[in-house]
Amino acid sequence: MSPAGTGEIPARLDADSTRAVHMRRMIGSRGALYSFVIGIVGAMVLGAWLREPLVMLGGVVFVVLAIAAICFRAADRRAEEEFFLSFACARGFAYVPRAELLPLTPLLGAGDRRECRHWMQGPLGEGLPQCGLGHYAFRVRHGNGKGERWTSHDFTVCVVEIEQGIVLYPGLFVARRRDLVDRLGEGHWLNTSSRRSVELESEALHERCEVWVERSQDDVQLLRLFSPSFVSWLAEHPLHPCFEYRAGTLVVYLERRLEDAGRLSWMLDATAEIARRLRDEVGEAGVSRAA
Repeated sequence: MSPAGTGEIPARLDADSTRAVHMRRMIGSRGALYSFVIGIVGAMVLGAWLREPLVMLGGVVFVVLAIAAICFRAADRRAEEEFFLSFACARGFAYVPRAELLPLTPLLGAGDRRECRHWMQGPLGEGLPQCGLGHYAFRVRHGNGKGERWTSHDFTVCVVEIEQGIVLYPGLFVARRRDLVDRLGEGHWLNTSSRRSVELESEALHERCEVWVERSQDDVQLLRLFSPSFVSWLAEHPLHPCFEYRAGTLVVYLERRLEDAGRLSWMLDATAEIARRLRDEVGEAGVSRAA
């Protein structure tokens, strides 16, 4: 992927930083002014022809609100893209507005449709592979034909390829603890019927997360990965990150969209910590086998 732009991009604090600026520009643009004039004149002519003052007044109000809403939506999109581009440039990442992710983990293959926006790819940290960071959503379809509707589930994801751990960890899933309603709902993408649950010795983590693994997972190797310090870190991290590791792909995720530089930086730091822990454990296991 290549950066969607060149040159220095001023830093932005969040996705709303420049929305007001873009809104003022769009409202004052020639196209918006022409639309206001044509729409208002048309509403007044229609009201006069119908001899209905309320139609005249209502039409003017509708035109003003409709054009303002269109400008707001466009300004919001432009400010959002500008923010992510500036964040990517500050981190030395490449940026593309949209991307496609391979469905290598349950989350990345969930739903009937999937999309990834504001995708940024670049260095995660010293000795670690590159990562991809962005907004991801899967959509679930209900019904078909005229009665068809879709519901969307939004995430922030950070994806890292760590192929060396495929044998040691065939499938590892740390997910938010869910109640009965969550389990029966459409947003529960992880199939646990063919996997087994693992209880770690941390009440704080147990209250926040569920840990699932493939039935073939070696428990000794699993407990080596989930050292007391790593478990404590997972339980106390302010973002409450969850993650999946399957088919050599690590996906660290939050079940919401992050749109500010501070929490996106935390997300990258959290991913680096999880990836480093996984990499180190895979490396130690390889040394032990060689010895």
